[in-house]
Amino acid sequence: MARKDWTENALVQQPAIEQLMGMGWQYTHAFDTEFKNGTSTLGRKSTHDVVLVNDLRPALKRINPTAPDVVIEEAIVRIQQRGLNVNLVEENERRYTKFVVQTADTLKVTGTNTQGKQQEYIIQLIDFNNANNNTYRIVDEMWVSNSINERKRPDLLAFINGLPFVFFEFKNTHISKDYAYKGNLNDYKDKIPHLFDYNALVVISNMVEATYGSITAPLEQFKQWKRNDENDPEPPTQANQQPYLLAGIMQPKTLLDLIENFILFERPPTGGLHKIVARNHQYLGVNRVIARLLSTETKIKAEVSAGKLGVFWHTQGSGKSYSMVFLTEKIRRKISEKYSFVLVTDRIELDDQISETYVNCGKAQTDNDRMVSGKQLKQKLINGNQPYLFTMVHKYNQIVSEPYSTRNDIIVISDEAHRSQYGDLANNMRSALPHAKFLGFTGTPLMNSPEDQTTKEWFGDYVSVYNFQRAVADGATVPLVYENHGAVLKLDADEKLNQRIIDRIEQARKSGKSEESIEKLVKAAQSDYQFLTAPKRLTVLAEDIVNHYKDRWQAVEGNNSKAMLVCLDRPTCLKMYALITEQWQALINAEQAKFDEESEGMPKDDPHLVVLATHLAWMKATEFAVVISGEQNENEDIKHYKDHKGQALDINPHREKMQTRKLDKEFKDANNPFRFVIVCAMWLTGFDVKSLATLYLDKPMQGHTLMQAIARANRVGGGKKHGLIVDYNGMLQSLRKALSVFAVGQTGDTQTAVDPLLDKDVPFREYQSALNDIMSYAKDFTAPLDDLVSTTHGAERAQLLRDCQNALSASKESRAEFMARFRDVEQRYNNLLPSTDVIPSKPYLDALRAIYRQFSVNKPTDDIFAELESIQNLVNKHLTVEAKGQEEAAKSYDLTKIDFTRLQLEFAKTAHKQTMMLELQDRIERTLQRLMAQNDKRYDFMVRYQKILEQLNNDLSNVNIQKTFEDLMQVYGELSQEEVRYIKEGLNNDYELALFDKLDKPKLNKSERELIKKFAQDLLTKIREEVAKFQDWQEQESAKASIKNIIFGEVYTSTLLVPEFFPFDSRDIYVDEIFQYVIGHQLPTGINGVSVSLQG
Repeated sequence: MARKDWTENALVQQPAIEQLMGMGWQYTHAFDTEFKNGTSTLGRKSTHDVVLVNDLRPALKRINPTAPDVVIEEAIVRIQQRGLNVNLVEENERRYTKFVVQTADTLKVTGTNTQGKQQEYIIQLIDFNNANNNTYRIVDEMWVSNSINERKRPDLLAFINGLPFVFFEFKNTHISKDYAYKGNLNDYKDKIPHLFDYNALVVISNMVEATYGSITAPLEQFKQWKRNDENDPEPPTQANQQPYLLAGIMQPKTLLDLIENFILFERPPTGGLHKIVARNHQYLGVNRVIARLLSTETKIKAEVSAGKLGVFWHTQGSGKSYSMVFLTEKIRRKISEKYSFVLVTDRIELDDQISETYVNCGKAQTDNDRMVSGKQLKQKLINGNQPYLFTMVHKYNQIVSEPYSTRNDIIVISDEAHRSQYGDLANNMRSALPHAKFLGFTGTPLMNSPEDQTTKEWFGDYVSVYNFQRAVADGATVPLVYENHGAVLKLDADEKLNQRIIDRIEQARKSGKSEESIEKLVKAAQSDYQFLTAPKRLTVLAEDIVNHYKDRWQAVEGNNSKAMLVCLDRPTCLKMYALITEQWQALINAEQAKFDEESEGMPKDDPHLVVLATHLAWMKATEFAVVISGEQNENEDIKHYKDHKGQALDINPHREKMQTRKLDKEFKDANNPFRFVIVCAMWLTGFDVKSLATLYLDKPMQGHTLMQAIARANRVGGGKKHGLIVDYNGMLQSLRKALSVFAVGQTGDTQTAVDPLLDKDVPFREYQSALNDIMSYAKDFTAPLDDLVSTTHGAERAQLLRDCQNALSASKESRAEFMARFRDVEQRYNNLLPSTDVIPSKPYLDALRAIYRQFSVNKPTDDIFAELESIQNLVNKHLTVEAKGQEEAAKSYDLTKIDFTRLQLEFAKTAHKQTMMLELQDRIERTLQRLMAQNDKRYDFMVRYQKILEQLNNDLSNVNIQKTFEDLMQVYGELSQEEVRYIKEGLNNDYELALFDKLDKPKLNKSERELIKKFAQDLLTKIREEVAKFQDWQEQESAKASIKNIIFGEVYTSTLLVPEFFPFDSRDIYVDEIFQYVIGHQLPTGINGVSVSLQG
């Protein structure tokens, strides 16, 4: 019976290849076949190239049939050109805008046309309009090297017309994608960044989990692709994700659409360059709007002609602003660039967010396009030269006597403003733009209120729906957990009181009242207002908040968990600020005293003290601020209110902070210590903060307003597993009532809403399940975890800790999987704090953390590794100092002094073989990477090393582990000798040795070998002298030509190369090999005997 293959290749990679082949992709296995006959079967000159010219050349001729061959060849050269030390993301953006999509800066090549005249040809690399006119190829195990000859072998690459657009990283089914991302992907981007010059998508899969993202996306932004139609059902829970992902994004038409229309490059104010790729729901939603706009179906066409483009409901936090950009850009690119878009909001913060998204993505200009009044809008639409105009609905409060424009290529996109746009404001805008089409974007569903039914009448029914349930299931948002602290503290108001307050606020808001006017109406209900703002109630509230928030510090990675408190009105915001900051300082003093007491007589690096000190520093750095709207005469109004000490409230310090600092950007910055904001109306809509993990509510709200508020905590980011809603006002029933029934789909049918709030027991059960899973995982490897937890003896605990580490060191994968699982469990634990439910599990979590720390500390173990470490230190030291002469150096590195037999005997005795094996593997791999980067002739060492590991994976018996250790020790010993071989050969550095190795032949006698060494030294000296004449010579064609001429001259004229072994008719081969080596390395700049570290 044939042995079953349980490898990554069999379970994950080959099924992917087979599925893609079935979808029309051509397949090439490159590992040991591409250069088998000396020339690449794919058209690459060397492994440094990443473009498959054999696919590119015919595709360019096919797509650009009028371009002469000389133009095509010049285009191929430009497509592959790359400067040194370019930024990976900026280079990716440059190639996307210059080569991939057609822009003003597209690829243009001048050549002679058929009439003999010079003509500028615009060269298209991809045929986006005819998918069948492109070549689709997947290549697995293709070697790619960098400028210092470090070689990597991606699992799978997907090429369109020879350009690598999709990168795949596969892991076995039991290895988490966390390991694939943090280990492998980052290493590829660091070592061979040019592979990503044309990259559109990165896919990470272990078959069970399969996600895609951009080259800049953090792991949490890698998402699944579950459906190819919005009405497709949720895949079965146990279904493997990989087939769904491939069937979606790798369909040629879908992939072309994603590449052309669903990629953005964003430069946020905080700096950096981010590549944004549409998620599944964004892609489907945008294309549904496009389909409706272009529909020829009689009913839909009539609705669109009447201006009803529909309502686009994608739940808050799912990326609606990016969806707008994707939509509007695709309409301009694929339908008509004459379209103009008027983007309307009813709040300044919404206008800020949407316009900033367009500006940051390079699609609009802040000064020219924002805050357009009715008069300005009219003028700009008449001119017709601005694609995007941002305005607020309240600017259209004047009766329109004549249309601003009768164009039918205007689309008005209303974001959350549509509920303000029934009545006079909507009529005015529609009178101004009678032939425009209107599209409503919303993050909350249309309910059964009269206002929302009017919204349907104005905009039409849903054109795309992405509800709470799908957003959470897809990981587009995190679930929200609800805690009712008001009931526990007896602070919550009764339902009737809340409703009275809500009714007053809603009526005032619909009438367009200012925040000041709304406050006055609320205060008019004296008994209700006095209950909610009673000093005793606010004091208890503040005490609960500070005691709760102090333990939320690790709810977001990096200890930057942010929070928002929503108060009834502006005076209450100021009162709460005074109470909270006072009590926060008291807590700091108490924590400091606790730390001082516990640290007495303890070592500073004690883990418990380190945590206490870190927490204390976090508390001291944390800043609180009030953010409220400004009103006329606010000083006079506010000073009539008193704080908890009886002092008149002073708004001036807060107003100065709001005016002199960019508090919104500080709060959005996860690393900024401004972590707690107190608001009453601002920042509750259109304000996304990924690190906001806790929302404290003490303001009666209902319906859309309440739903928008709680969504502040549902953004994905910082490792959050969920957002936490802490309610002091008893509003759970209000929210569930608002969500009880809403319209869904195109038919207008109704169904019971999905409650977006989880019971707090749900995340605890998920934490408990994850904890049980990692404990079972450890025990599967025979780690004595229970003994480690139960022992009270220090020495025994240390031994058991080493035993657990050794058990989980069965392989690099087992170690990585344990570490990934622990990070997940610890983040779930941190998300639950300050819940007391986690206390019983803490001993096990502490034990797992101790094992994790053992893996995180890079240190040698046992005496044999101390000896090996001393060897490595000597070698490393030698690489950074001047060579002191051959005899002395050779003596310093006499490896015969190391008793390898004794080391093998010592290994046989140790109980921690697996830990030592992994550490030895790590050392060998680091050495291999360094040595292969300097001299690719050393690749045989890598082949031997991989074969040894394959043998180990096939047999994990103690006998084979011992044999593997002996084999690895032999490789390590030979590597150590290889590292200093240039000294024994009488050469000055590794670069001379690399040139010598390219010319060395087995049949050369000693004197002939000495001649080759002399030739290598002389040639390197001349090359180095020539290189010194240029700056950035690798980027200058003239400099490279000059270097190649020197090599050519020396190879063909030197008398040191014996013709018997180097016939003149084959010396071109040596010229090319030496030139490729030189161009790929930063050569030493010292003289005679100085050995300098390799630079890349």
